[in-house]
Amino acid sequence: MSIPTLPAETQLSYLAEGAANVIYRLTPPSRFLLRLRKTLASSQPNLSAYNYLSTTAYPLFPAHLLVATTLIRLPPSLLASENSRLKALEASGQRPKKRHGMYLDTEEEFGFLVADMTPYTPRQILVEFKPKWVVQSPSAPEGARRCRTCALRAMKRQGDGFCPLDLASGEKRRVSRAMEFILPNKAPKGFEVVGGWEEERKVLREKVVGFLLESELMGVLKGLQKRLDPEGPLGSMGDRFTDAMTVRDLTVFLRVDMDVDPGVECGVGDLDMKTKEGGKEEYWRATEKTLIEEGWYYGNGSVCEL
Repeated sequence: MSIPTLPAETQLSYLAEGAANVIYRLTPPSRFLLRLRKTLASSQPNLSAYNYLSTTAYPLFPAHLLVATTLIRLPPSLLASENSRLKALEASGQRPKKRHGMYLDTEEEFGFLVADMTPYTPRQILVEFKPKWVVQSPSAPEGARRCRTCALRAMKRQGDGFCPLDLASGEKRRVSRAMEFILPNKAPKGFEVVGGWEEERKVLREKVVGFLLESELMGVLKGLQKRLDPEGPLGSMGDRFTDAMTVRDLTVFLRVDMDVDPGVECGVGDLDMKTKEGGKEEYWRATEKTLIEEGWYYGNGSVCEL
């Protein structure tokens, strides 16, 4: 496989980051963003991660639902240079405090070029969310009143959030209810509001709900989760269990054009390889046991529609 090298003159601009990766915008302008991996004991080298994407994760989905991703070789010293810039962002208060102290893996040779799903006109909005467990855990107890995601959220006391079963229900009322937790409550920076944000948000909700009801996306996610893990975390954790956990942790990116009907572009991303190593198998089993034994699946005043 021939892998191109990122030109040394390319300039990187910090855009965002998650627990495992930092995202950069490129100059000269590109329709791709650069994703660089942090130093984490649980993360895989990007070459291995890309092999997993191309041979295992991507074939699970219709190609038109995926965020286009390619591998790029990194110039020498780029990662060390960007780590210095991350420290400078910390010092100036421009990096989220919860991300301080975590830096790029300077041993990494490659990065990911991922299709840029951010808005390119002032009348577009990016909606992103992790659908999580869109079907109930197969090892949940009989009589459960909460789904796996809502039970875990309650156990962690994380407050209210959308129910994945609502999101994937195929019912307009329930999908709309989930959207109330996902859509922004105020106009995103750079968005051009016409006629007031409250009305714009209603239109945005209708567009996204309509897309999720008509698209095959949620049906694909439900089918994969059922097929890849028919037993749940307390089962045998067969060969495809970790693939199921990958699907349960992906991100959906929806770029919505408010002036076009229907105007919704979809991309599924963050299909990162999961492994049972590093204590993850024990953690997954222990979490499920705690949810069952401490009664979090049964609920206490807050009932999840199963």
